[in-house]
Amino acid sequence: MLFPLSLMSLSVSLLVVILCCFFMAKFRHIYDKIKIPLAIITVIAGLILYTIGYIPADSDERLGIIYAAFRALFSTCRIFILESDFSDLNETVLNNGFFVFSLSLVHVLGAMITIMTILSAFGIKFISRLKLLFGNIRQTYIFLGFNDEALNLIKSLKTGGKYRCFIVVESLQDGEEDGDLLIKLREDRFILIDAVWQDLTGIKKLHIPKRLLNGELHIFALSNDESKNTRVILSLLKQAQKEGMNEDKIKFYLNTTDEYAEKYFEIVNKEKNTNFEVKTFSVPDITARQLFEAYPIHDYLPLDTESAKALSGFTIFIAGLGPVGMEVLRKSIYMGQFVGGDYRAIITDEEMTKKRGFLFNKYPGLKDNYKIETYEAIPGSEEFCQALENNINTVNYIVIALDNDKLNIETAVEIQRLVNRSRTGKKPVIAVHISKDEDYEHLEKSMMLPDVKFFGRYLDIFTESIIINETMDSMARKMNALYNSLYNIEPADNWRHLDAFTKESNRSAASNIATKLRLLNLEMKGKNSNVKRKAVNLAEYLTGERLENLSKQEHLRWNAFHFASGWVTWPLDQVGDTRKAKDTINRRHACLVSWEELEDVTRRFNQTPSYQELDRQQVKNIPVILEHAGYEVYERN
Repeated sequence: MLFPLSLMSLSVSLLVVILCCFFMAKFRHIYDKIKIPLAIITVIAGLILYTIGYIPADSDERLGIIYAAFRALFSTCRIFILESDFSDLNETVLNNGFFVFSLSLVHVLGAMITIMTILSAFGIKFISRLKLLFGNIRQTYIFLGFNDEALNLIKSLKTGGKYRCFIVVESLQDGEEDGDLLIKLREDRFILIDAVWQDLTGIKKLHIPKRLLNGELHIFALSNDESKNTRVILSLLKQAQKEGMNEDKIKFYLNTTDEYAEKYFEIVNKEKNTNFEVKTFSVPDITARQLFEAYPIHDYLPLDTESAKALSGFTIFIAGLGPVGMEVLRKSIYMGQFVGGDYRAIITDEEMTKKRGFLFNKYPGLKDNYKIETYEAIPGSEEFCQALENNINTVNYIVIALDNDKLNIETAVEIQRLVNRSRTGKKPVIAVHISKDEDYEHLEKSMMLPDVKFFGRYLDIFTESIIINETMDSMARKMNALYNSLYNIEPADNWRHLDAFTKESNRSAASNIATKLRLLNLEMKGKNSNVKRKAVNLAEYLTGERLENLSKQEHLRWNAFHFASGWVTWPLDQVGDTRKAKDTINRRHACLVSWEELEDVTRRFNQTPSYQELDRQQVKNIPVILEHAGYEVYERN
């Protein structure tokens, strides 16, 4: 043995084992990279030291070295089975403190390599539990199921701080210990809990340490099976209610196309008088969001920043009215509203007759308030090309979302050629929906579409800024509180009690702040972004004609958001004796009228301050909202 069996040796051995467990829990990825070089260094050092220690002082030098080397090889191998041959070394080296220290260090390294290799052999589940026990964790992100969506979001979240813990709940099938899940787990350093997430009924059943459950928890259901996502999140929510968990520390995120899902969770919360937050989204929804965040509409319009208005209307051409195309249309409507120009959409789809009826039945306000032209045409057909050619000089934005990457690319090639042949001056943006990474990489290498923008990859849409977006929620929450203060609503910050639609309406208003700043030739940056320029006093810009135009633009945006969410105008001659300007159940609102007509609505409901003044106040509050969210405002370069 390296040491005689004693309390000291047992203590040292236990300490080494604990250190190994700690190292594997926090730095497993480092060990995977250094284990082979470390083993080689240990073997070489052991051979050298044991050879020196075995060379007899009174024998033939050549034969002595060969004999010592062979014997040293055997002793070096024994290092890795936690054995030593200290007692067989000659007394000269044993009396040398430096030699003894060096050989002891080699043995400790050998012992650690052996122990950590054994720990690895126990499997990923054991290592995951070690990480939970020893990790310095402040925020815990739990993913129910493992897929590309979860993997990409984990990669994004990892860049946000070192005190975050990522847990994937997924059952390992027989033989999967060396499968794709384990490979990705080792690469991306998340923790695996081997359990069937579809059968999960409570967070505590995962046996996560209590200190993590009492901290900040984010729970994601991102699978493609929407019914299972909803069922499991519902079970976890009800169990959290039953166990009295801290509702301010837990957030649920649900992938679903069911627009009523959040409403259902609101009902469950009200039944138990709780406020657990459940955020829902769908892939088409976040795909469209990512498109307009990456390529904002205001960047493709001529603007008069002295008066904060557009110098032309905005026209978008959308090829394909599938799920992604529908979300692109809806979001373009309320993001493409500007004083100085009207909104117009041109849409083509091979099943337009059927989809046109669905569009205008679900969103009746769109047909009555916006210029939306629809054509039943497949890409490459005469009807398709004619619709594009007739409008090529007025289109600002072209989106290709045909729900087929190959067809999207082929269509983009033809549209790019048409634009280059037919249009001079500033070209419209051409945005192509690409869902597969390999398609994107191929296009990058081929340079086949040099002027085209791409959007929709999971790598780009499953990110912290899009899925979680706490900064935007903070701005929306502050905006809501400031609005409530005008009505003397207590408490002003009632965010947790708002319905899903009102929250989303506030988020839409908050995201539009960037557009309003662009209309002033300004931009916002985080206070820690190390901008060399001097920040401006935004309040000085929000006066006179600029304030009036931005207020009108805010009303246009508010109208468009409601129309694109299925609301319609509630004519004054139909409101009867009601005291409120909105009918939530039937999605009708009396304020869904032009800016000028708001004066009539104000008089009808004796509104103080006036509805126009509420829009002005919304604009005036922007400096306070940005300050609250940690932003400063600068002139654009």
